[in-house]
Amino acid sequence: MGETVVGSTSSASNVHKAANDNTNPYRNMVMDAMRMNQDNVNQCPIVEEEPNAEAARFFDLLKDSDEPLWDGCTNHSKLLAVAQVFTIKSDHGLSEAGYDKIIDWARSILPERNRLKENFYAAKSMMKPLDLGYQKIDMCPNLCMLYYLENAEMTECMTCGHSRYKPRTGRGKTLVAYKKLRYFPITPRLQRLFMSPRTAEHMTWHQTHDVVDGVMVHPSDGEAWKRFNSVHPNFSAESRNVQLGLCTDEFNPFGSFAAPYSCWPVILTVYNLPPGMCMRPEFMFLSTVIPGPSSPGRNIDVCLRPLIDELAQLWSSESLTYDISRKQNFLMRAALMWTISDFPAYGMLSGWSTHGKLACPYCMENNKAFTLAN
Repeated sequence: MGETVVGSTSSASNVHKAANDNTNPYRNMVMDAMRMNQDNVNQCPIVEEEPNAEAARFFDLLKDSDEPLWDGCTNHSKLLAVAQVFTIKSDHGLSEAGYDKIIDWARSILPERNRLKENFYAAKSMMKPLDLGYQKIDMCPNLCMLYYLENAEMTECMTCGHSRYKPRTGRGKTLVAYKKLRYFPITPRLQRLFMSPRTAEHMTWHQTHDVVDGVMVHPSDGEAWKRFNSVHPNFSAESRNVQLGLCTDEFNPFGSFAAPYSCWPVILTVYNLPPGMCMRPEFMFLSTVIPGPSSPGRNIDVCLRPLIDELAQLWSSESLTYDISRKQNFLMRAALMWTISDFPAYGMLSGWSTHGKLACPYCMENNKAFTLAN
């Protein structure tokens, strides 16, 4: 891959010219989605190695936030217009056909050579570099299986026989599943951590920080981390490989005074970062939303399959990632180090019975539990 100065290209040049402008909220939206701040933009265009296609798309989208909707327009950018129409579509439940009708009308009254995207498909393609989407996966209402990959075309559960779709009412042709899982891919978000100098330079902190004997200030100082490194030397040799923790617990999204409802978010934490960063909300990635109304119980592993598949892929095959701090592309891998949960959720995630005399997996038969006599 050849060396170049991205700042010399037209798109990056426009980004650099607007680097000192903090008044564009939609430009800030792109930067926030990419975990960037204003200081980082000043540094990003000046690179020694050409970014990969994903990083290049980011610069193009950032340029769209500064490009006027038409020549001479001072209060609307191309990105601003698309984002606002997207908001109207979402708030009022417009169909794609309704969206296209509004765009056709808007383009007819705008000046010629305006830059408003011509339809929903084009606008969605423009917003795609933000990776704001998620996957909706139908699932058995009894949590027996997901209609996913090899089972995507099935219409009833292979375990309990429950129908995938609700009965049709009236003349409606749309099939509605009884229950849906929401999955948010994690690979693009991990790659973004290396696109900002302020984040990328901390992604190797776990290996470069000063270690004091007998003092544990970060999980990387613990025996489990060191043991992992010794067992997997090829993984640990690349300090930019990502090491993750998984946590989950139930909550009622409708409030404590609403009817009982058990929703389970599954969150990943990036432990490459120093202690002051890895526990901040912006570095805790929501990966899965398991719907209620009841707890998934031991079937939580069924709901975690998309995440497990992606983690397995990140472990076995590398993902091309651009590291702005070193101005180079590299092949990123990731590993799940451990899970964090309360004791009931521990039983669900591990499959260990957390009831009875052997409830504690560490104490086992050496525990001091006893049964009260009748």
